[in-house]
Amino acid sequence: MLFSGLSRMSKDTLTKAYGAHGNGFTRSVHKYLAAGSDLHAATRTAIEKLTVGIRCSFVGQEQVGLYEMLRHQLCQALTGAIYGAENPYDDPVIEASWLEFVPGISHLLYSPVPWLTARKALKARARVIKAFQNYFETGGHTQAFAMIPEMFNTNANHGLPSSEAAKLEMATSLAMLSSGAISAFWLMFHIASDPDALRDCREELLNLVVKEADTPSGKAKVVDLSNIRTQCPTMMAMWHETLRYHSTVINIKKVQHDTTLASEYFLKKGAILMISGTTVHHDTNTWGPGASEFDHKRFFTPAGRRNLSNTTAYRPFGAGTTMCPGRHFSTGVVLSLVAMTLLQFDVHPVDGQWQMPTKKNVDMWNAMPKPDQDIPVKICRRAETEFAYTEWKFVWGDTSEKE
Repeated sequence: MLFSGLSRMSKDTLTKAYGAHGNGFTRSVHKYLAAGSDLHAATRTAIEKLTVGIRCSFVGQEQVGLYEMLRHQLCQALTGAIYGAENPYDDPVIEASWLEFVPGISHLLYSPVPWLTARKALKARARVIKAFQNYFETGGHTQAFAMIPEMFNTNANHGLPSSEAAKLEMATSLAMLSSGAISAFWLMFHIASDPDALRDCREELLNLVVKEADTPSGKAKVVDLSNIRTQCPTMMAMWHETLRYHSTVINIKKVQHDTTLASEYFLKKGAILMISGTTVHHDTNTWGPGASEFDHKRFFTPAGRRNLSNTTAYRPFGAGTTMCPGRHFSTGVVLSLVAMTLLQFDVHPVDGQWQMPTKKNVDMWNAMPKPDQDIPVKICRRAETEFAYTEWKFVWGDTSEKE
């Protein structure tokens, strides 16, 4: 919350309401974004928005930045599904303001004089907060995903005014927008730059076609994206390896009582313990001698699959009670965006060769490292005759589409 601009009084109010560590707040988010009907509804809405966004934006783009292309689509889909019809990020000025704000987060967290070092970010933050204040005061939240009005009403009952509730949405927005686009970029990069993986992913994605549907222009293949996890092993292996290889997540824990680890390391009660995800994910004792290399096939082995359920080996979303509550929502939408792109389009680097960007200027607060440079790409409909004129319809587990 340090970057949101909350007043001291509001921080005290929230501490009393949710507990010193915000676990009450986290539980309320878990309630809506855990597996179930609410998560299904939010993901379905996001897929609908991706379908429209991709149709309007991708076709006719001769050259575009790969990261920027994916980032914009995810921003509109994720925030649209959560904030509803009056989504503040539908305004290009607010979306642009968010992008101006993000580079200043490190200054707001660590600089002793953020009003000097992050002036541009502070002005951008003020515009976003003002938009959310207007959103709440005009009742925009009443048309949103159920989590938003419940959180607003709960905070209001605790005495938080709309001007302060608007600041809380900086945290909600960051949770939605900080890592998803970066993860989508790296996933798309690794698939598109590996011809064998690209072929296998596309072949497996065809397994998601549940039927053909009549459309004004003919027939469309109906693709149920909710089955990616169970029917697309190569894509899921690429996803898990993308997170393992790139994640820089840092898990923070408070020591509950005096403890000695391995008869050597003394941890005093009350101390703060920081666990480096990079160290965990590149540990050769866990992942073998090739731990520092990108190899999605490691997850085709029994040992690799076992590691997925072991948070001491694989923890891109954290672990324990502080594990990211939005991981199911974000994962479903990111995988869907990449799947929709792979099925419909060919994506090629403008200079003719895929080269992995550097990651030297990463933000410590972000669980995924943003590439230092975007990759200019050409995007066009798939060249294969079989798919060049195929019409696709994407759904998320809607049984009515399967009848």
